[in-house]
Amino acid sequence: MRINNNNFQKNANTSLVAQLIWKSPGISRVDIARELNLYRSTVTNIISALIDDEVVYEGEEGSGVSRGGRKPIRLKLNERFGCVVGFDIQPSHYRAVILDITGGLLYQSKGKLPEVGFDEILTFLMDLVLKEIKRLSIPLLAVIAGIPGIVNAEDGIILYAEPFGLKNYDFYDFFAKRYDVLVFVENDANCTAWLEMTINRNVNLGDFMCMIADYHEGNYQFGDRAGIGVGIGLSIGGKVYHGSHHSSGEICTLSWRGHNKGQTGLPEDLLIKSVSDETAWKTFMKDLFSSLVPILSVLDPRVFFVHGKPFSDETRIREFLKEECPQFLAVMDKIGCKLLFDTKDEFVVAKGAATMFLQKLFAVPELSEIESRTHFDWEDVIDQAYPMKKTYEKPRMEVIHA
Repeated sequence: MRINNNNFQKNANTSLVAQLIWKSPGISRVDIARELNLYRSTVTNIISALIDDEVVYEGEEGSGVSRGGRKPIRLKLNERFGCVVGFDIQPSHYRAVILDITGGLLYQSKGKLPEVGFDEILTFLMDLVLKEIKRLSIPLLAVIAGIPGIVNAEDGIILYAEPFGLKNYDFYDFFAKRYDVLVFVENDANCTAWLEMTINRNVNLGDFMCMIADYHEGNYQFGDRAGIGVGIGLSIGGKVYHGSHHSSGEICTLSWRGHNKGQTGLPEDLLIKSVSDETAWKTFMKDLFSSLVPILSVLDPRVFFVHGKPFSDETRIREFLKEECPQFLAVMDKIGCKLLFDTKDEFVVAKGAATMFLQKLFAVPELSEIESRTHFDWEDVIDQAYPMKKTYEKPRMEVIHA
């Protein structure tokens, strides 16, 4: 694929300008030019285009005075330009959110999934949110799903998701044939990393790790193992790290052996009991946290975020670590890593999925990303938003039987 350098530079500059407005609502053209070291004329042209496309609007005048004697005009993102859907899809339940392009929450819901195939689950979820999109009357820009499994996020393929019995599932193709919207899929643990990058976008987090856990009912329609499912998200150098084979979000504990299914070698009955039995819970947690010690020692993150309902009792977890797994706290202290709990919001994966799109929208793409199936630029986003579509469902092909 041949890259048009002019288009690439134009999109890169647009992303940088929009990103600065996203990070600093109310910033002026003069401040943008100064921050990005761009010519004022370049910034003016970009802002004019963004205003024409209703991405940005001019707010009240600032209190300061520019060199020309005029008060600077504050710039903000238009919350109604478009919205993004984020899904957290687990074997037995779902969580869904709709965010505007500033990251503001417009809608959230959760519930049980119907006992149908994975294709039908996606259709069920889209029917759910499209009704809400119609009510909100805001253009839908993208749909992003976070799921437990090994995901090729660049090409939109679920390589392997044991909880759903999926292998090489073409998520992108499913949506491309049925819906007129940008679409992405990501590992659920990586979604939490995208969320932390968004929440802390004005802070230099450095390298960090996120751990997310959720309860799995077991023996649901996909034959998923019961107990607590855990994933690790990793951000290195300001980017979510996916690994050489897209599996960096997956973890196998020290008890795991090659013949074991799932993430651990602990017995099935113990995993089931770990949700409610104290002894089983301690065994599971010790297996998990002791497995993280060498990972933390090698990767040396600045922050370790903990998400998910199974970790909601921070006092209990910290007391357990102190008594049963002191080596975890010791290595955290050794490398100077902060342990931060953020377990109150059960929609972190869904929100993280949605913010993955925002992060990509407001970032300069890597040249390697341009050749991926899921790559998009500002022209794609503008086309998606304007004019607002009457429907996002593509006509279904009728099957004619002879």
